[in-house]
Amino acid sequence: MTALSPRRPGGLPVIVLVGPTGSGKTDVALAVAKKISAEVISADSRQVYRDLNAGTAKPTGNWSPRPQGPRYVVQGVVHHLLDHVSPTDAYTAGRFNREAMAVLEDLSRRRVPAVVVGGTGLYVRSLVRGLAPLPEGDLGLRKKFAERADREGREALHQDLVRVDPLAAQAIPPNNIQRVIRALEVHSLTGRPLSELQKEGTLPAPLDFIWFGLRWDPSLYQNRIKQRCQNMVGGILMETNVLLAKGVPATAPAFQSLGYREAILHCAGRLTREEFENEFLKQTRFYAKRQLTWFRGEPAIQWIDILPPFSLPEIAGNVLSHL
Repeated sequence: MTALSPRRPGGLPVIVLVGPTGSGKTDVALAVAKKISAEVISADSRQVYRDLNAGTAKPTGNWSPRPQGPRYVVQGVVHHLLDHVSPTDAYTAGRFNREAMAVLEDLSRRRVPAVVVGGTGLYVRSLVRGLAPLPEGDLGLRKKFAERADREGREALHQDLVRVDPLAAQAIPPNNIQRVIRALEVHSLTGRPLSELQKEGTLPAPLDFIWFGLRWDPSLYQNRIKQRCQNMVGGILMETNVLLAKGVPATAPAFQSLGYREAILHCAGRLTREEFENEFLKQTRFYAKRQLTWFRGEPAIQWIDILPPFSLPEIAGNVLSHL
């Protein structure tokens, strides 16, 4: 093991574990963290939200006091950037980057290894590669764009993005309304495409990272996704009903998560239970496909092929053997 260094918290590179939804990365990250006494940083744009558990597959844990303050603890392992954002608050790559870097700086000071895990490729890449300086959000512009999406549909707003920033439009689907609005907002404020600005002036994190990706046989993975969605349905519907009863608006950022928008339509009587389940599965498969496309474009990833039976100790050992 190498000497302790600020670039390598706990004497190890920062382990980055990625993969599409349902690939098992959360469980693998926990197993790896236990073996090396690490803390986990979640790079998931949906698990940050409180009260969204079933539909985001948030690992089950509890808030527990620690010398550094309350921490979300899963099976004895501290997890950061989970369960800490109100469902009505927007969460951005910029905010993730700032919060994740603060955690990594703290872990470096305390000489604790770090495992970054998540499926939000933009978050992971922003942490490792850095973020371009972008303008602060404009609430007036965001309100205008959101109102247009409500009036004319998300596809109409996405077509605006296709015209001003085709590269961003290719990477951002119409249903990801927060990112569509942000891209249009940046163009309106700067007169330049977001995709162009993102290539400029990035400042990589001053840390050593090592990337791993979990890769399944396609047929096995499709069956796994189907079973996963079936298991989530009841929990998503229950959580949606609870949040709506608490007064959380249907337009809240948290409800952009997979399944919740469709659950709202079901609760309103606009989708049958069967239609909701089918749409949830369809959207999940589409999202997984986009995740894989994103991660395949990252040359630093070392892919670990998952073969049945799914053995956590074996996969965790595989990851650690490459350090």
